[in-house]
Amino acid sequence: MHVIIVGAGEVGRYLAQRLGAEGNDIVIIEQDESVAASIGEELDVQVVIGSATTPSTLETAGIRQADLLAGVTQNDEVNFIASLLAKEYGVAQTVARIQTEELRGPAGKALRDAMKADLIIDPDADTADEIMELARVSGADEVYRMSDGDLLVIGAVISDSSPLAGSTLAEIGQTYEPDWRFLFGALTRDGETVIPRGDQRLEAGDHVRVLTTRDTRNEILELLGAKHRRANRVMVLGGGAVGSRVAERLTEEGADVVLVEQDLDRAKYLSERLPYVTIVNGDIEDIDLLNEESATRMDLVIAATGDDAANVLACAFAAGDKRAFTVAVLHRLALLPLVRQFGIDAAVSPRTASANAVLRHVRGGTASVATFLESDIEVDEFEIEEGSSADGVRVADLHLPHSIVLGAVTREGGPGEIVRGKTTLHAGDNVVVFARPESIPALLKAFTA
Repeated sequence: MHVIIVGAGEVGRYLAQRLGAEGNDIVIIEQDESVAASIGEELDVQVVIGSATTPSTLETAGIRQADLLAGVTQNDEVNFIASLLAKEYGVAQTVARIQTEELRGPAGKALRDAMKADLIIDPDADTADEIMELARVSGADEVYRMSDGDLLVIGAVISDSSPLAGSTLAEIGQTYEPDWRFLFGALTRDGETVIPRGDQRLEAGDHVRVLTTRDTRNEILELLGAKHRRANRVMVLGGGAVGSRVAERLTEEGADVVLVEQDLDRAKYLSERLPYVTIVNGDIEDIDLLNEESATRMDLVIAATGDDAANVLACAFAAGDKRAFTVAVLHRLALLPLVRQFGIDAAVSPRTASANAVLRHVRGGTASVATFLESDIEVDEFEIEEGSSADGVRVADLHLPHSIVLGAVTREGGPGEIVRGKTTLHAGDNVVVFARPESIPALLKAFTA
C-alpha cells in the first residue's frame, strides 16, 4: 500500500513508523526542512519537502499511486485541502485531523462533507477518551476497550504485594484451570518488551498488559497488587481542549472536580461553561497553589496542559504521598522515562490515541486497535471470514508466528472468552490478538478469505 502522510509531527511520525513496519510504502510531506531532515534520519521513509495543498508536491509524493492520504498537521485548513485534492486524484482512503471545535460541530458539517474525508480524527478528543478509561479503572496505567467494551486490555506494574510475583504463567494457568478469565499478552522488563510464554516468570516491577473481561478487571488489579479506588475527588491541571473535556465528563459521572487554568480569560470562560466544576486561575507549577488546592489529597490528578515538562513536574508533586493516582499528558516522548522515575502512575499521548483510530480504519476488518508508548507490540481485533484458513480450525493448528498470541474470541450473542489451544475458530468470530506490526500480514492472510 502506498501511503502519504501530511505532517511530520508526533502523530505523523508514529503513523509512519507503524504503517512502515507492516511493509507499506510510506511518503511524508513536510514543509519545515529541518524537521524533514530529522525524519529522513530517523525513519526509513521518503520525505518530500513542500506543501500538501499544491498539486505539484502531491505529484512528487506519488499521489496518483496512493492508496491512503492522512492529513495530520496541526493546521486544519492544510488537512482539509490535502484530503480534498487527494479525492480529486482518486485516492481511495483519506484521513483528516481537525482540532477546531467549530469545524467538528454542526456548523462545520457542510465543509466536512465537501472534503469527502473517510475518517476525521481529533487527537484532543481521543486523548480525553483514554484519560476517561483510566479514571474508570483507577490503578491501571493503560486501559483499552476491545469487542465493544466486553474485553479490556489493562496495563499495570506488578507490585511487591502481588500474589502472582515469582510464579510462571504456566503455574498461574494451572491455578485458574479450567476457567481462564485473563491472559498475559505483553511484558516489559528493563526496557525490553516480549510476548510471554508459559515458562515466563513474573517479577515485581514488571509492567504487564493483561487481556481480561470487563467484569474481572478489579480482580485482576488486585492480583497484580495495583491499588484502585473510585475517583471521587479529581484535580485537572490545564483547561484546554483535553482538560475541559475530561473535567466536564468526570463531573457528569459524579466526581467533585477542581480545574486549574493559567489564562485568566480562559478560566472565566470555563467558569461559565462548566458551572459544576471549581475553576481556579493559576499556574500548575506553583507549589503553593497546588498545596492550597490539596493536590496530594486528591483521588486522581490529571495534568493536561500543552507544556509536557509542567505536566510531569506537577504530577510528580501530586504523587508525593502516594495517595493520588496521577496522569500526565505527553506530546514529546523524550520525557517518558521521567514518568516512572518520578512515580507518576500513567502517561497518555495524542499520537497513540489518534494512530489507533487511523489503524482501525486502514485495516478495514479490524474492530479495535491498541498501540502503546513503550513498545511496538499492539493489540488488534479481527473478524474470521468464511472460507479463510482459520475458519473451523483449532488455534493450536494455526501455526502462526511466535510474535503473535491469540488472546480472546467473541461470538454474536455471547461473552468474550479467553482463547486456549483447543479453541476452534469459526467464521464471524472476532479474535483479539497481541502481535508485532511485521506479523499483521500473516494474521490477515489467516483470517481473511
